[in-house]
Amino acid sequence: MSLGRIVVFAAGAAVGVLGCYALKSEKVRPVAVSTVKAGMKVRDWSVKQYENIKEDVKSLAEQAREKSNALASKETAKENV
Repeated sequence: MSLGRIVVFAAGAAVGVLGCYALKSEKVRPVAVSTVKAGMKVRDWSVKQYENIKEDVKSLAEQAREKSNALASKETAKENV
């Protein structure tokens, strides 16, 4: 293993241990809970926005399909005349 990988592993392990220790602290825990709560709100908002955009795109695709079919039927009617 290279020295860089060892340093990255050691730093990650140290952060993990400190993080676990800090979450047990009475001062850090409320902040962590608030952060997770905010993250869940962002996730819910993102899912809602995704669903709205998906519905809008479906609607646009349907309108485009209808317009395309209408143009095709007009061209067919002109050719039959």
